Amino acid sequence: MKRWLNEPLLHFLVLGALLFGVYGWLHRGQAGSWDNGAPVRITSREMAFLAETWERQHQRPPTREELHALAAGYLKEELLGREARAMGLDQDDLVIRRRLAQKVEFVVKDTSRLTAPTDDDLHRFYEANLGSFQARAHVSFTQVFFDPEKRRDAAADAKAAHAALSRGPAVNGKMGVPLPLGAGLTAGDRQAVAGQFGDQFADAVFALKPGGWNGPITSSFGLHLVRVTDARPARQLEFSEVEPQVRERWRDEHQRETDEQYFASLLKKYHVVVDEDVEPLVGPVNDLAVQAKGLASQPNATLAQVPQ
Repeated sequence: MKRWLNEPLLHFLVLGALLFGVYGWLHRGQAGSWDNGAPVRITSREMAFLAETWERQHQRPPTREELHALAAGYLKEELLGREARAMGLDQDDLVIRRRLAQKVEFVVKDTSRLTAPTDDDLHRFYEANLGSFQARAHVSFTQVFFDPEKRRDAAADAKAAHAALSRGPAVNGKMGVPLPLGAGLTAGDRQAVAGQFGDQFADAVFALKPGGWNGPITSSFGLHLVRVTDARPARQLEFSEVEPQVRERWRDEHQRETDEQYFASLLKKYHVVVDEDVEPLVGPVNDLAVQAKGLASQPNATLAQVPQ
């Protein structure tokens, strides 16, 4: 059973059925693209949908008067919608095209989420992406700051303070000047250290071993004496530690693959032609299809995001 649930063919059959159902619901009661002779039906299904939507928005059921107003609004929208289709106003409409494309994307994504990974799937994905499941190296340190903008001899002051601290215990607060960031950092990874003190400082600090004072080390603020109190190297996280993250990453990758496979099927289903007079602008149809396929695999990406 699990093997059948993971078959791509089954996914496309389910997706096709869902798309057919969605299309049928959106075009219920219509002949061809529209049929102004078919009655506008207001059934219990429409009323239930209107009432549920109202309740989600207002956190209470609609009153009888409000429900009557909702039905009147639905009738007005349905009549105007049919008349718009009868007039051909839905043709070549950028907003409608994008909305329909978005709905198909939602259906594809919902279908993809039906597939549940097996334990073997998750372990294989974890082993193939070990670098993505690591605990970052982190460091804790104390620092004494010397500001070159306040003292021209800041470098000499830092060297003298380093010599004093190296000889034995000293009161750090009487050395250097206060820094708004504080006297150090606890369990910071490289990104955190670089974000506060700069890349050059982060590289130097992560190269130090816990123990004595070091420096002066240059940061984006000035000069520092640094004493590392704790340093933990990066380590590989066990599967049991990151199983939820592995599962989510697997779903994301499976979604990307499903999107690409579905879009590839659309390229086979529909014949794409680029007129000769615009080919120098957009490129060959094959190159355009490759780019569009790449957009299809990006979360929330649409052609609307491509510069016009």
